[in-house]
Amino acid sequence: MTDSLLEAGVARCRRAGLTVTRPESSAEPPGVARPESPSHDDDSRPFEPERTESVDSPSVSALLSSGRSVAIEGVREADPTLVLSRLWNDRNNGRAALFVVPDRETADRIETLLAPPVGVRAVDAEGRTFHAGPDRVSLAEGGYAAVPVGTELEWRESETPREAVGLTVERGADGSGTAADETVGPWLDLRADGSVVARLDGVDGLGCPPRARFPYAYRRDGDKQIRVVDFAGRPVQRYTGIGAMRDGGFRPVPAPLVPEHMFDGAIDGWWAVLVDGS
Repeated sequence: MTDSLLEAGVARCRRAGLTVTRPESSAEPPGVARPESPSHDDDSRPFEPERTESVDSPSVSALLSSGRSVAIEGVREADPTLVLSRLWNDRNNGRAALFVVPDRETADRIETLLAPPVGVRAVDAEGRTFHAGPDRVSLAEGGYAAVPVGTELEWRESETPREAVGLTVERGADGSGTAADETVGPWLDLRADGSVVARLDGVDGLGCPPRARFPYAYRRDGDKQIRVVDFAGRPVQRYTGIGAMRDGGFRPVPAPLVPEHMFDGAIDGWWAVLVDGS
């Protein structure tokens, strides 16, 4: 973390009467502020992914007087992965998060990201559009989902049937099957330049979906080569590494950041943003 942001957060917490420590472990926030009389209340309110009504941005004063321990998180850029993962880690460890930022523009972006609906790029009548995260989409058969390079990818919920993609029928051992276009929404679409290239059974379908749902897949075999196959498992090409795979026209599919998969409980009252110098 940039020292100036850390020092600004430390000074503000001390003015509020909190004691600040500097954990040595890199797994901990660089600064943790603790109140003299900590609160032991159990905030068991559920996380509400469908909530859209606006709320006032949490104030720094309210956060520092909540009785909770507070992680001092310096943030230079409002990257969704960074902000959501730090809040997720702090919330799961019983700490609130004080994001210390260099300017009002960065503060506004964080407040927008964490306002209802939390952690998404946009929301409309059909559902949410998600930010892409750092993880890849693992497949049930092993390996990861892939798509051609050169397209703008977007993960979004959808209520309206679209064109069939991948294998249109998936059959079990007993011969039973379900057509893809019979899935009850909202489902989760992966779109490339606006066109649907993969469809999952909602956000919960991200847990190791079948290879057939994506145009391509890849995996690293025992000889260290990366092999790309199509949705039916037919060989397409092999490469020496991810860079070579990209140069050859294929790239991994980034998994979307789904807030309800990160947060077990409500985040209202668990974060605030402090602008350095304010």
